[in-house]
Amino acid sequence: MSEAKPKKKSEFNDGRKQPVYRWRDSFSDWWKQSWSSEYSDSKVESRLLSFLPFWPDPDSKRQAKFIDTDIGNGNHIHEFYIENTEKPSNGEAAFPNQVSDLVLVHGYAASLGLFFENFDSISSLPGIKIHAIDLLGFGLSSRPSFPKLPCDTKEDIYKIEDWFIDALEKWRQERGINRFVLVGHSFGGYLSCAYARKYNKETEGKRLIEKLVLLSPVGVERSKYSLLKGAEIPKEQISSDARSAENKEEPTVPLQRELSANQADIIDGKEPKTINHPGFATEAQENFGADWFIWLWRHHVSPFSIVEMDIQSDGPQILTHLLGKPERYKNIHDYFYRIFNGSGSGEYAITRILDRGGLARLPLLDRCPEKFVQMKLPSLWLYGDKDWMNEVAGEEMTKEINRVAKSKGEKPLADFGILSNAGHHLYLDNPKDFSSVLFKFLEK
Repeated sequence: MSEAKPKKKSEFNDGRKQPVYRWRDSFSDWWKQSWSSEYSDSKVESRLLSFLPFWPDPDSKRQAKFIDTDIGNGNHIHEFYIENTEKPSNGEAAFPNQVSDLVLVHGYAASLGLFFENFDSISSLPGIKIHAIDLLGFGLSSRPSFPKLPCDTKEDIYKIEDWFIDALEKWRQERGINRFVLVGHSFGGYLSCAYARKYNKETEGKRLIEKLVLLSPVGVERSKYSLLKGAEIPKEQISSDARSAENKEEPTVPLQRELSANQADIIDGKEPKTINHPGFATEAQENFGADWFIWLWRHHVSPFSIVEMDIQSDGPQILTHLLGKPERYKNIHDYFYRIFNGSGSGEYAITRILDRGGLARLPLLDRCPEKFVQMKLPSLWLYGDKDWMNEVAGEEMTKEINRVAKSKGEKPLADFGILSNAGHHLYLDNPKDFSSVLFKFLEK
């Protein structure tokens, strides 16, 4: 009988003690968060970032502050702004082509605080100006009622995207940012692509967006749920392999897995990296849980509204289950309690922009390659080696962008990468290597 293979080491099974988080601890959290003045939004957010050497007091080369920018209609965009006051070695700007501003856009149901492990390393670059923002409807930005828009045509989806990206553009104008690098994660990556398509205009021979970085973006792959049906896809853009697979389902992970799966199990290999799209099964074969989730999805019930319904006493227990290690992530645990307990707003867009299984109604593969080549926009598509997002689609995206570029006599514009020891939140799982890859791309 062969010996069992040794269990793969990860941060969750390397011998360190796993804390016990009891329900009475959860209730205690609810009580403090609900009644203590020490658990206001601003204080919880400030504590999350208090380990940074330049917050709340500046260090010798960096200073930071929170900014709420009025974007009209009684709404504001919340921002954590960091500036490195050192003079760049080239004497001009942090990046080539006289660009110093970098905008960080978080993913679905998240907020700027998730980049807490990256602020120190990224801000070490002399002259850099970091703008980490909460999208409209998320985090500590305004949370207006999300409009009850239909999602039956591509024009409908454009209107839903515009709700976010028009607010982002208004924020940029109010902040006076003329050229910048745009970094977007997951749903924020999808919206960053939509923003680039609409607003990346050229002025005096210079692009508004100098470079675009997509971190495990959602909505890349083609599927039968697409509302485009090839309308925006030049023939030279699509490879023969992609064309033959056009009407097949891409392997993906439904968004409910982010709620039900233990992050420790995902990293430790107990959870499958991908599962087949629910469309492979007939309705009779689908289990009750899947039917229930699909019904909620079609009726535009946000997955995180389920968490909000139960956030009062046992919500923290659920959030700790997602984070895995409450003793290390106590501050982010408190921070996310505040974020998830906010009024529902931007999260209601997810069931309109994406169909079941997290497949986009307007796939990025059908929208971006030709447009990005026209803009001559360099882009980096980066995934974790344990990422549940479809990295194959991201690699296909880079190939199609470069294929279109070559057909027009242009040099390659897109790079693809896999970050080791990282899942979907690759910037949080492996911040050191993430910063290294990011700097290498930006310095090209």
